[in-house]
Amino acid sequence: MALNDNQKQALEIHNRARATQHLQPLQWDEGLARDAHQWAERIAREGKLQHSSGSGQGENLYWASSSGNPLQAAAQAWINERSSYHGQKIPEGNFGSYGHYTQCMWRSTRKLGMALARASNGSVYVVARYSPQGNIIGQKPY
Repeated sequence: MALNDNQKQALEIHNRARATQHLQPLQWDEGLARDAHQWAERIAREGKLQHSSGSGQGENLYWASSSGNPLQAAAQAWINERSSYHGQKIPEGNFGSYGHYTQCMWRSTRKLGMALARASNGSVYVVARYSPQGNIIGQKPY
C-alpha cells in the first residue's frame, strides 16, 4: 500500500532525525499503522490521551486541537524534545520531557506505523507505534 503525503512526511521527519545519529531509517509498517489506528479511535472516543498496555510495541501519543497535518506536527513535536535529552540512560520513573524523542531514535527500532482519529469536538489524536519498542530502562537510545 502506498503511503499518503502525511504519512510520508511523518516518516521523513523521523528518518532525517535518525540520520543525524547515523541510525538505520525506519520503514513504514501497515500492521503497526492499523494497531495505531485502533488505539487512536479508542482514545478519541474516550477523549483521553492515554497509553495502551501490553502491546509489546513502542508508542508515542499526540493531541491537537485542529487539523493541518497532525502526523507531521506530531513527529516534529517528538523530535523537538531533542533539546531536553542529554545522552543519559532511560531512568525508572518520569522521562516525559524527552521520552517521545528517545523512542523515535531508538537504535534497534526498525518499523513505524502512525494513525490519527478525530474526536467529536474536532480535536485530533495521533498514535505512533514502533517495533521493536524502545525506551528500555537502563539503556540509551543510541
